Amino acid sequence: MKKSLNIPTVSIPDAKARVERFRRQLSGSMPESNIPRAILIPIADILQIIDKYQYVDEEGVTRNELRGVRAYFAVKQGDQDLPDDVTALIVPVDLKGNDIVKDPEIGLGEGDKTEIYDFTKPCPDMCDPESPLYVP
Repeated sequence: MKKSLNIPTVSIPDAKARVERFRRQLSGSMPESNIPRAILIPIADILQIIDKYQYVDEEGVTRNELRGVRAYFAVKQGDQDLPDDVTALIVPVDLKGNDIVKDPEIGLGEGDKTEIYDFTKPCPDMCDPESPLYVP
């Protein structure tokens, strides 16, 4: 087994309380069925973004030009009335913390020629109803 990651974690009770708080706060502004539970972000898609911005420098060291990715919550036009149809648009973030929304190799980011990705899967379609975080 690999060693533990050195990044912050949250206990299950705290995580559950945060999810419940989120759902309570939104319950007054939209129907219960429209409150998003979660989204699945496929790791294969994230790895493709990482690979696109990864390179080997002159000393043979593998480097990456990204700080991470940012998820913008969204609802596709025409889907506003569908329950749980919240998705996230994924955008690479450079080392300075700026969104990379256009591909510098392609041009101005018109049409589909952007770095704004739409590959997330909303819950309930991609949920784990047995998870302690899947709260009513």
